[in-house]
Amino acid sequence: MGVRDLSYRYRIPLALTAVILATEFVVTLTLLSQGLADARHDLRAGATNLVAVLSRSLRDPLLRDDVWQAFEVIRTPIEAREADNALDSITVTDNAARVFVSTDTKTFPMMASVEALSPPAKALLAEPSGKAGVHYTGAGWLFVDDVVASGNVLADDGSNLGRVVVVYDAEKISSRLRKTLLQLFAVTLPGLVVLIAIGWIWGKRIVAPLSRLSYALQRVGKDSPEHIASMVDKAGHAEIALLNARFKDMLTGLAEKERLEKEILTSERLAAVGRVAAGIAHEINNPLGGMLNAVDTLATHGSPDAFTNKTLGLLERGLNQIRTTVGALLVEARLDSPAMSPSDWEDLRTLAAPQIDARRGELFWQVRITEPVPLPSHYVRQLSLNLLLNAVKAIGEHGRIWFRADVQEGSLRIRVANDGEPIPPERMEHLFEPYSMVQHEGGRRSYPIGLWVCYQVTTTLNGSIRAVNDGGVTCFDVTIPIDGAA
Repeated sequence: MGVRDLSYRYRIPLALTAVILATEFVVTLTLLSQGLADARHDLRAGATNLVAVLSRSLRDPLLRDDVWQAFEVIRTPIEAREADNALDSITVTDNAARVFVSTDTKTFPMMASVEALSPPAKALLAEPSGKAGVHYTGAGWLFVDDVVASGNVLADDGSNLGRVVVVYDAEKISSRLRKTLLQLFAVTLPGLVVLIAIGWIWGKRIVAPLSRLSYALQRVGKDSPEHIASMVDKAGHAEIALLNARFKDMLTGLAEKERLEKEILTSERLAAVGRVAAGIAHEINNPLGGMLNAVDTLATHGSPDAFTNKTLGLLERGLNQIRTTVGALLVEARLDSPAMSPSDWEDLRTLAAPQIDARRGELFWQVRITEPVPLPSHYVRQLSLNLLLNAVKAIGEHGRIWFRADVQEGSLRIRVANDGEPIPPERMEHLFEPYSMVQHEGGRRSYPIGLWVCYQVTTTLNGSIRAVNDGGVTCFDVTIPIDGAA
């Protein structure tokens, strides 16, 4: 996988880490270079001062040829040095290029030839006489060679009495530099680790909105636009915030598009229902009118007993219910209907009882209405009966159904509940759509329109209907305003 394929969750923190490391490298290199330059400068200055002082102090001992006094002069700096001081030895030569006195008597005994000195010292003594100077032969990155300083001991008349050779141990110089380098790393390494950690955290915080936007883009078409929009934040004025804002605008347009598609689909289904209803209305209304006339003729001109009259009344209301159903399928239809009376509620109970008994179910009936309700009885009966029959279909053997109706705050409130199988959440969204598919056990499918009819009736009466699963009980709640339902 190439760098271009690497996620920005890693590319940005890695880029910040690289910048931090490069910056740390440059700073460390600069400090090291400055430290080496300062070490060379301090060593040169110290060696120059030491050679100058020794040259003046050795003038009289050389004139008097006093070896012991000369030895005392050069021994003092050696004895006064600290443990980590790089000063190694001091040697004094005479005009004959022989060792006059040295702090390292074993290596450089008196009257020994200068050939016994180290190559840097010999090279420096081979230079013409002049003022004191410092020679760094082979003094590289960590002073791998000894450092030698030499100066002439001059008489009052300017004649040369001899030379002073000061040798500094390269190993001690390198050791001090390495110690300084380790101290530098000990100081900078924790800071480097902290900076890298901050860089990773900061980099991830920078790229977090971009990662959320990328994940949200991947969820388009899989989750709802509202849920996807909650994943991104469009606060601020940075580039990513502007991208989030445009993405949310796109999601809003997508949600509107889906809503319009659903409306178009619903309209197409409504058109299909209208075409079916127009066909069945023509076929049903004519025989239905004849049956209603026959019932009315029998009730008016016959001599039925009380039980027959009750049966004829129930039959007439049932036939009117069928006519109302046909009218409900034609959404534009408006049928004149009397107010919902207490007897209409009892008819509903009578019509639903046989089917409930067939399932050995139990109906809990609670109707607190004793006066006619000024709502079209055909619509209310059709709505209530559909909900009751749906509840009967939902319960199993020995199931329970609750029916409650009352008038509260100027509205008719109806609740139909059952303890059957709860409605799946994925079906809740399309519960009141016409011809929405229902999958049954065994693979059988059905496309009922009963709940859609309930929705249409409720909407026609300016009411509302909703379904909820509450603690193992499925409830349908209907609210119809009495004043606004005319």
